Amino acid sequence: MRINGRTLRPSTLAERRLLLSLGTASLRVPRSMNPFAVARRLRRAALGNSPDHEFARNLINAKKRPDQLPVPSPDLDLPEPTNPDEGVIIHGRAA
Repeated sequence: MRINGRTLRPSTLAERRLLLSLGTASLRVPRSMNPFAVARRLRRAALGNSPDHEFARNLINAKKRPDQLPVPSPDLDLPEPTNPDEGVIIHGRAA
């Protein structure tokens, strides 16, 4: 497996087939798990039917609750003007 941060991508055809059979082309590892350990287990799962195959299936099928999903930080520097006239005044002063 190729590791890019917490995202795992297959490096062999067997690994690619494993992930595609489970319904995904790449895998994002949860922060509670070590990506290198997960990559080793997926490599072993790709070699044959083992307990690691069930581990991979459970990892992919794990759904996050809505309160666990990351949200982007708000833009606190200069919010967009809600009044169209304000935008003209602000941009007019900048010029």
